[in-house]
Amino acid sequence: MHITVLGATGNTGRRVVRQLLEEGHTVRAAVRDAARAEKLLGEGVAIAAVDLAAPGAALGDAFAGTDAVINTAATRSMDRRQAELIDHQGIVAAVDAAVAAGVRRWVQLSMWGTADPSRLPGYLRATGHAKLAADTHLEKSELEWTIVRPPWLNDSAPAGRVTVGDEVEEGSLSREDLATVLVSSLRHPATVRRAFEVTGGGRPIADALDSLGS
Repeated sequence: MHITVLGATGNTGRRVVRQLLEEGHTVRAAVRDAARAEKLLGEGVAIAAVDLAAPGAALGDAFAGTDAVINTAATRSMDRRQAELIDHQGIVAAVDAAVAAGVRRWVQLSMWGTADPSRLPGYLRATGHAKLAADTHLEKSELEWTIVRPPWLNDSAPAGRVTVGDEVEEGSLSREDLATVLVSSLRHPATVRRAFEVTGGGRPIADALDSLGS
């Protein structure tokens, strides 16, 4: 498959890119800083410069010829305006551009608690509301979407086991396991048009994703 990764230079995005390449996919990285992406991602990855704060026509170029998008982009700021600009408006623009480009599949990295931002601590609620607005727009689109909502992330070794569901205990999850969930969702029909929370521990990742269809 030809897959575009939004936010490909982030801690999770880099892992997603590596796993996709290992599986033999053709990967394009849609990133704000193209020079940084070339250094971090190396050869074998096409680079498209996209600033979600002012995406414009660049999104159409980033999605040209793309079969699927994995979105790992997010603002690192707790500022309400930045969350609205990037996590909501930027992702909405990206979803619309993907539809216009004929993309079929979209896997969205969201955040634990987003379905009900009142579950989040106060300092995360602005981000939660922005992500929920973007998730809702995605759900109404023509895309075959999946929305993944992880808890706190860490850099520990992957366990290969997760718990998934509409709501799960917050817990924590390794970034490597999260990347595996995102990439694996592309080939698990049970994840299509499903939004789910995920945390570390439980069942093997493939079994956990398949359980979403039951």
